[in-house]
Amino acid sequence: MEDPQVTQLSYAQFLAMCVPGETIKISDKLEADCRTVFNSAASGKRENQVGREEELYPGICYMVKQAMDHGAGGPGLSELIAKDTAHWPESGSDRRCFDCSIYNESDEDAYTLDDEQEQPKIKDRAPYIGRTLFSRAVMPFEVKNDPKKRPFGDSGELLQTQEARMTRGQIAEYAAEILSRQHRSHLFFASVFQYKVNFLYIDRVSTVISESIDCQKQPKEFLQFFCRLGSMTREQLGYDPTATPASIKEIEVMRQRALRMDGYQKTYVDSAISDALEQKEKSLWPIYKLLVPPNIKDPQQIGPQAFLVGKPRSCSSSLTGRSTKGFVAYDVRKDEFVFLKDSWRADIPRGRSESDVYLMLQAAKVDNIATFRCGGDVEPRQRTKSQKYFNTETVDFIARIHHRLVIEEIGKPLDDYESAHELTQVMYGALKGHWSAYKNAEVLHRDISDGNILITYQGDEPRGILIDWDLCKTMGEIAEQKASNTNRSGTWPFLSALRILYPRKPYEVADDIESFVHIYLWFAARFHGHTLTGNRDNFATYVNDMFFQCCKEQDFYVGSSRKLSQLQAGNAGFALTGNTNLASLIDELMKVCKEHYACVDIKSMNEHYAPTCRPPAEQQTAKVKVPKLSPPPEFAEAFAANVAETASAHTVAGVPSPQRTLDNHGALFRALGLALKNDIWVINDKLPKEKDNFVGLPAVTMTEGRSIVLGTSENTN
Repeated sequence: MEDPQVTQLSYAQFLAMCVPGETIKISDKLEADCRTVFNSAASGKRENQVGREEELYPGICYMVKQAMDHGAGGPGLSELIAKDTAHWPESGSDRRCFDCSIYNESDEDAYTLDDEQEQPKIKDRAPYIGRTLFSRAVMPFEVKNDPKKRPFGDSGELLQTQEARMTRGQIAEYAAEILSRQHRSHLFFASVFQYKVNFLYIDRVSTVISESIDCQKQPKEFLQFFCRLGSMTREQLGYDPTATPASIKEIEVMRQRALRMDGYQKTYVDSAISDALEQKEKSLWPIYKLLVPPNIKDPQQIGPQAFLVGKPRSCSSSLTGRSTKGFVAYDVRKDEFVFLKDSWRADIPRGRSESDVYLMLQAAKVDNIATFRCGGDVEPRQRTKSQKYFNTETVDFIARIHHRLVIEEIGKPLDDYESAHELTQVMYGALKGHWSAYKNAEVLHRDISDGNILITYQGDEPRGILIDWDLCKTMGEIAEQKASNTNRSGTWPFLSALRILYPRKPYEVADDIESFVHIYLWFAARFHGHTLTGNRDNFATYVNDMFFQCCKEQDFYVGSSRKLSQLQAGNAGFALTGNTNLASLIDELMKVCKEHYACVDIKSMNEHYAPTCRPPAEQQTAKVKVPKLSPPPEFAEAFAANVAETASAHTVAGVPSPQRTLDNHGALFRALGLALKNDIWVINDKLPKEKDNFVGLPAVTMTEGRSIVLGTSENTN
């Protein structure tokens, strides 16, 4: 939640643009009560100080409820209620708490504390206490009384103390968690500092912040916001109308189908729904029914298709962007489990949805990709609106559109491979899918990563399929596109060496193919024995340099030069121990990369595509006099021979010239194919996940100081 992903509006602008509704008349009594609440919090204190934060919680809950009821037409008429949740987390393992939160009163069974819960020491809090629930919160509050921790200034600007940045990080974390647990288009948040309040509107593009309201001097403005909130529809509050709580009957039918599951897929099904079945009202991941647009090519699909989902199997931790969630989903019509992807795609000119891409790929008979069942942009259409509030002369944010699709395969994540042999079989299949799309449909994937390859099975044989085509482009589109510093596609650890160093460089097929090599290096470093594991500091430096390092130069993000150096040298950077086949395969992949990079003109790359490069001046040529070169007599013979060798280096009969081996799939197919022809492999060579080599390494840093905890699959996009 930092520049440039935020913008500030006056309170009047914020109210008009983000909180629809008519101005509601505020009674004198309500105004007086509001002043009393915030005056009492500051009474007897020095300027810019108040008492303990919790002294404010009861008053905030009381005034917010009064205002929401007032907006709904009278006492008790609003369906919303405010609760003091500051010391009651949703579970024993997660100690995070909102200071206060607005809930739907219909969720009373969920947010009500158990009888044995400790009562608050401040008696005034007792009527308002409730449990923090990320899955049910309508609007949370973060309260601070320390000036150093105040996150936003009077104009909504970002204050720059270390404590202020930590508070904003906390707000961003809570908002991201709510949006991952719930099916929302946007979220309201309140930041309270002493008697001043900033309101936030958060969607998948950015955050809009209001100027602060002084609740002692401007109680009417504070109350007006919550009066309007109390009369808003669920859709205006940000709830997705195509996502509704599943009925008891629907959940029971799904549960019975889950009981009949077997094999590896049962593990994923149980993980998706067990929390909801066991926790019931207090579930951290309630079961929802999502509507997905039909497959326009399937005459049997009439109207939206219904799917039940619970806990996502994968979920982006980012507050903004595609915000992809992947669910094991129950197909209500077909009585079977499938996989559902929910995301916010970029609304760009001539852009196509991922559902359109799957239809195009299937029409071209592309192999080794997921089987598309249905999908499209969610109807009624959901489009972000925070991008409208930015000054487009300085910042150009792209709107996002809510999209869902369903594929038939519930595959295993790639990091669940059981051995290097299985990994190689799966990677061969994924490479085949990439080649088929390139050959048959002239499409490049542009996001080859560990998360976009799934393991499926044909009988007992593992098979790799390539998924997540929402960043793909046709070769024609790539030829027309200019490099962009704001929309570089891909997953950072797996980007090619040239992509992370030369952001202006046009995209090429070699960039995609090289990403397959980096996936091999990633898993070899994580789950197999090698020479770097004995020195954790050197290993951490290697992982950081190869996969994560990122800094900003001239508005472009660039990575470490180590990835390029290793590929130029044909050296993985470590030597594997205990698996000769995997070691030989990686050696062969590195040779392929070395041969390719021997043909890459790095000097030209620096001149044309480095972030700090300037357009070359118009060059002028003229004939010059060639000097006579007269080396010392003892070197004359060697000098003449060297000149002759240089002149004929690439023309000697029988000596092959270097090739850009990553410009087509042949070299990688050959390397993987030769490895798979070996019939003796180590079958227990992969470390269990709890012994992941990345676990315990120091956190690495990327994108202007954001820390990444190694040993997880989060935060890599």
